[in-house]
Amino acid sequence: MATNFFGVCVILFGILAQFMHHRYALYGMIIFTLFGAAAAVTMPALGGASILVANAFMVFFALRILRITGLKPAISSLLYPSTGFWLLLLIVYGVIATAFFPRLMAGITETMVVQRLPAGLSRIALNPLSFSSTHITQTVYALGGIACFAASFAYFRTRNAYQHFLTAFFVLCSLNVLFAMADLITFATGPIDFLDFIHTANYSLMTNVEMAGLKRISATFPESSSFASFTLILFAISASLYLDRIRPLFSGVFALAFLFLLALSTSGTAYVGLIFVLLMLTIQSVLPVLHGGKMRKPLLLCAGGLIIIAIMLLVAVLSPTLVEAIGSFLNESLFGKLNSDSGRERGHWNQVAWSNFLDSYGLGVGIGGARASSYLFVLLSNVGLPGFLCFTIFILSTLFGQPVFRIGSVQRNIVRAIRSGLGASLIAAFLVSTVYDLGMLFYVLAGAAAVGVYPAIARTNVPEQDVAQFRQVVQKQ
Repeated sequence: MATNFFGVCVILFGILAQFMHHRYALYGMIIFTLFGAAAAVTMPALGGASILVANAFMVFFALRILRITGLKPAISSLLYPSTGFWLLLLIVYGVIATAFFPRLMAGITETMVVQRLPAGLSRIALNPLSFSSTHITQTVYALGGIACFAASFAYFRTRNAYQHFLTAFFVLCSLNVLFAMADLITFATGPIDFLDFIHTANYSLMTNVEMAGLKRISATFPESSSFASFTLILFAISASLYLDRIRPLFSGVFALAFLFLLALSTSGTAYVGLIFVLLMLTIQSVLPVLHGGKMRKPLLLCAGGLIIIAIMLLVAVLSPTLVEAIGSFLNESLFGKLNSDSGRERGHWNQVAWSNFLDSYGLGVGIGGARASSYLFVLLSNVGLPGFLCFTIFILSTLFGQPVFRIGSVQRNIVRAIRSGLGASLIAAFLVSTVYDLGMLFYVLAGAAAVGVYPAIARTNVPEQDVAQFRQVVQKQ
């Protein structure tokens, strides 16, 4: 095992966090998720596999939170009727599948896996099913994810937790904007990439790529689509916060900044994802009307839509050549993506993953056993139908469970924004995710959203008086 500059930073800050206020552990956990191409630890025994800084810091985060809350809140997050119960079932099944299925079904199908090569290189190739190092690394990531969920759940039961989240979130937003602008500026001003010190993970890096004369923004991530997926989450949260008037100056400015960066990213993930995220936010804004409430900033939504249409019409009239250039650019980045070499290759990955699902009799080939180009096919090929059903129930109960916070409260609105971020994360994952791990930010958000849900009231024989007392306790926290 070898470490580097980021690994030393994680260890030092992780140790300091044990003696500081517990909010700094949350700050570190959230901010470190930004460095999606920075390795804290490299594992030569696993072919040079990289452990990202957020995954490494998760150990210190969980330790700090358990020291102040004890084990009970974290364990309760994984027990029925908590939404984390379904995540626990998913992980248990995934670990069993990983330990036994690649050996019991060896050679029964061919899977797309990462092959580690000498000198820290790697490639994706089609190989007969067998137990490999990716089974180990992805399973470790999966176990780290559920630990992060449990620790996050425990943290957000503490006093002022959601206010701490807002502070950490806006710092994360600021850093993401700064690194994205630095990526654009350094590409335009010279051959030296000042962000190279961040790109230390043993991934296939596509950080100096341009399309139609524009820099494909990758910032602190290995490629443009990863940056777009992450920024889409931040945009969804900040836009939802702005619609609910939660720190409107910061949330509004960052929502506009991320919208601008997503437009400049030249990533098809950004463009398609934005359509779904904006649709999701619109539905969230209209739904309160069905329950006798008010629409969230209807004037803003209507005016924004009219302004966009007016700008498009004005550009089409004044500059037909610009419209042709934009059409050519969109065809290259979005509409013609499926016919490109990359699009055909990723389509082939999904076909192979679907074959893995069928050849394994719907049981899956284990976590990390197959790679695809959509999280749907990753789930089906890795953990089969049982794992897919557990994940679906976990997501639905987390996103649509009835919040215990009173209507209109700040906590309820923050939870709604967090749910928007989870939705954006899933949208991006189902568009382009290639591996089982969804990243530490996903599990932090899931834990925060799960705390605001008490979905078992209607399914248990809890007296109404006890239910009322539970709600009062949660509101005080």
